[in-house]
Amino acid sequence: MLKNNSLIEGLIWGIFVPLVSYIVLTAAMQGLESLRDEISGQLFSEGFRRRTFAIVAIGINSIPMNIAFKRRQTDTMRGIVLPTFAYVAAWLYVFGNYIFA
Repeated sequence: MLKNNSLIEGLIWGIFVPLVSYIVLTAAMQGLESLRDEISGQLFSEGFRRRTFAIVAIGINSIPMNIAFKRRQTDTMRGIVLPTFAYVAAWLYVFGNYIFA
């Protein structure tokens, strides 16, 4: 994990870590909801879950970024930061109306 100081490796980590995190968070919530049959209705609205899971998944990118920072792998950090900014911009575009309304 993060062995080379390269922009390409950082891009790969920066793109796939949030995607995998979002999938894991969504699967975990679906599993928890299937366990609670005695409560009627949803615990959170679908929009709230999508927004929250997406921003948490983007934030999880700070873990490989911190690892690269401690190893002084500046090119890898740049590669992680680029998709992170793209994900944040996409998040603001998709969910910005909920925040700025």
